[in-house]
Amino acid sequence: MITDLKTVKAFSIIVIILFSSVTISLINPDSKVVDTAEAQLITFNSYMDFQYDTTPLSKPLEIDVSVSMQLTVRFWTDIPKVFGRIPFPLNNLILFGQSVGPMQRIRFEVLNPPDWANIYISSPDVLLDIPLDSPDSDEKYSYGTVTLIVSPKIEAPATSQKIQIEATCEQIGKLKGTSRQETIEFTPSFIPTVQINVEEPVRTVGPHESVNFNVNVKNEGNKITRITPDVVTNADDWNPTINPPQVEVAPNSDSTFTFSIVSPFEFGWHNEFKTFEIKIRSEVYPYRSGAANNTQSIYLTVNNLGFSTPGFEVLTLMVAIFGIAYIFKKRNNNIS
Repeated sequence: MITDLKTVKAFSIIVIILFSSVTISLINPDSKVVDTAEAQLITFNSYMDFQYDTTPLSKPLEIDVSVSMQLTVRFWTDIPKVFGRIPFPLNNLILFGQSVGPMQRIRFEVLNPPDWANIYISSPDVLLDIPLDSPDSDEKYSYGTVTLIVSPKIEAPATSQKIQIEATCEQIGKLKGTSRQETIEFTPSFIPTVQINVEEPVRTVGPHESVNFNVNVKNEGNKITRITPDVVTNADDWNPTINPPQVEVAPNSDSTFTFSIVSPFEFGWHNEFKTFEIKIRSEVYPYRSGAANNTQSIYLTVNNLGFSTPGFEVLTLMVAIFGIAYIFKKRNNNIS
């Protein structure tokens, strides 16, 4: 009895579809309004959603390294299951206007991909069977899988980024097309890259003389970078200071810090020099655990004005005076 009722229902739908199509076409086959009305009466809807695991994109992505993530599309329709009881090929002729049942083509696309990354869908077209609506059954779904490829370039900003993926399918017969968009997030890794320039890295000083070295640091990395200089050389008797002690520099911007020292009183009387090593650490700002960092050293040198010894000038003068006096005395004795 139930089987008979389903059969009657199926054929009732067929009759309604055929009657509606013929009647509306006869009334005014050229009217767009009529076409719209016909479409509302005898079309069915398509649906889709995405299923994916974002684990491959959960960590900062290395520069120039491709990362793959699987995207699965789930496709279904609201075509009543009773159409499955209509004899072949009549069911396909009614639904799709052709005797052979077609497959639905779903095309994936990355919307507005950025210039600083290679982002694309590998094999973006998927062919799926067109399922009938089967409530409470997984048979109502068709599944297809594509691969999303993401490869950040060196120019990629090391901040959270969003990309949009769109999947679309066109209308086939009385089955309407549909589209679906999904937003996926990822973060390119931080590349700590700085360029360091020093004005006059070698300076000449005398005793107890102050010297200022200006050190310019340019951030060539892909995110705000914190720059921290540190004096490695033991230089307590030189009263070393660095101002500012720390600075945050935006990408493609620069900043200058000053390394100041005061030479000791005993420096400058001998032919000597002093070299200071300063390590400059660059790290992401704000700080992020596990982010890359870099440290590089610069060397600043001071030397004295030349050979000189405290009191040596006076001693030399006294020796010269005594020498001259001795010579005159000796000459006077010879005359006498």
